[in-house]
Amino acid sequence: MATTVNDATMTVTVNEDIILNGHQVGSKTIQKIDGINEASRRILTVTTEPETEILALSSSAGRGTYSSSDLQYIRVTNLDDTNFVRLTFVSGTSEETARKANRFDVKLEAERTMIFTNPSISGSNENLAFTSFNDFTDLKATANTASVDIELFVASK
Repeated sequence: MATTVNDATMTVTVNEDIILNGHQVGSKTIQKIDGINEASRRILTVTTEPETEILALSSSAGRGTYSSSDLQYIRVTNLDDTNFVRLTFVSGTSEETARKANRFDVKLEAERTMIFTNPSISGSNENLAFTSFNDFTDLKATANTASVDIELFVASK
């Protein structure tokens, strides 16, 4: 079967609009990402315990899993108006490896958005010196005091 999906160019626009003391200090940035042929958007609930796996990466795409080499864009938006969510990027193939491998945590405040444009991370719970970037294998989320809804948008080749 031949595909009927044509590659498309995704346009991402970031617009900061602020006037301070009568002066415009915001800006507008437009990025075009060519070759997109897969896109996914979903809203899911993140609980306080246990961590909720919201995205998985591997060498090839599968059910609920994206190809790390094809990943182009991830947007996570916290839809809650009060509570933050902790995003945890993990690289490793098992739970034991994941605890000792790279972990990178980010606090996503209520009603805020974060954008990531590649799977490369660096971090350690061992306070080791930087050696290289590794592709994360799992993106997990944990709500701080009550369950929150997040929106996840992923685009890949």
